[in-house]
Amino acid sequence: MRRGSARAGSRASADVAGALGRAPRRRGSSARPSWALAALGWLCFGCGNGAVGAPPGTPHGEEVGPPPQRPGGVPAFASRADPGRAAPDPRTLPRPAPSAAPGDPEAPLRTELARGDAALAEDRLQAAGAHYANALQLAPAHPAGRVGQLRVRWAELGLPTAYAEAPRHPELERLVALADDVLAGHGVYAPAWLEKGRLLLVLGDAPGALASLSRAVALDGSDPEAHSALGIAYLASGESQKALEELELASRLAPNEPERLTNLGTAYMLRGRVSEAIASYRRALALGPDDARTHGDLGAAYLSDNRADRALPHLLRATQLAPRRATFLTNLGYAYQRQGQLAKAIETQRLALAIDPELGSAWINLGNTLAELGQYEEAAAALHRAEALDPSDPRPKSSLQDLAELRERQLALPPAQGADKATK
Repeated sequence: MRRGSARAGSRASADVAGALGRAPRRRGSSARPSWALAALGWLCFGCGNGAVGAPPGTPHGEEVGPPPQRPGGVPAFASRADPGRAAPDPRTLPRPAPSAAPGDPEAPLRTELARGDAALAEDRLQAAGAHYANALQLAPAHPAGRVGQLRVRWAELGLPTAYAEAPRHPELERLVALADDVLAGHGVYAPAWLEKGRLLLVLGDAPGALASLSRAVALDGSDPEAHSALGIAYLASGESQKALEELELASRLAPNEPERLTNLGTAYMLRGRVSEAIASYRRALALGPDDARTHGDLGAAYLSDNRADRALPHLLRATQLAPRRATFLTNLGYAYQRQGQLAKAIETQRLALAIDPELGSAWINLGNTLAELGQYEEAAAALHRAEALDPSDPRPKSSLQDLAELRERQLALPPAQGADKATK
């Protein structure tokens, strides 16, 4: 997984978004299936690489072009604002110049922090830890070195930075306690609030994350990562309009970070603003053309806009880049179905279910495609399986009702005509 890349959800996230609208009836089809479109890709909240030790204006995070693949989803470092300083109140000192002047007493601290940031960005975790330890030795009262060490410890865990990815994870809870310890002495240090909020997102504590990240943004409104993480917290809390506002601001502050644009596209989708979502995903792909999640999300957006022909190449590319991602496969199968390639659709849905047999949208899509082929018994079995997986999901019930109506109409037809329709 690339550095900072994440899906803001766990395995249960595979079908959260649900159907994005019923497909229009194809000419000559008497069925009205409730086609299921799997969830959009999950939101990253570690897209940038803001750094405690780097000077303002230094580029951070993935820039133009395909981002490097990074193991373990290493969290992005704290904030590009408020670089390493030795004063007790981090708000009171000016930001350092891009290079320390000769004789500057803070120069050694800044150098160690900048080296730690660079090492962390390259996944040289041992070296990063050593530089942050040196920074802490140079300025024991300053929180930057301790926040740096916290990030290194998080990176060493190898966990994806994903919402609710690791509920009650004991090591993450210890890191939250470390962040609290930093904040007890430096309650106005925005990067510490940001780290605490991001950790709480991974732990699935949306209210706690919302409180911490709101504090981070209040202390430093110029950090795109803080706004992006706050947008994720708002989404996790069901406040999609506030989430959209934060993600729009994050993308304005860091316009060349493709994952922020992908997050923004997903927020647009959740607000029903499909054309703006498509534009945002396209911008993200122009910056990072080999990102599986963005291809998958753009394909899903095109499907929701009834443009299966535009969706198909992006979903194919997504499955090439991430062949074990079941949600990409079920959306690809749905695109095949919408194009009338029913045999390919069924084959692809079965591939998705071989990877994730509990993916409700794949069972729904499989059942609806089988119904279109007249294989009613198999269709009903697939739809009942989807219903059993999530009794609260209305889509399997709607599809089963459609299937029952279709079969009733089929029985009402003269025998020859009914047999002909059943074999189409």
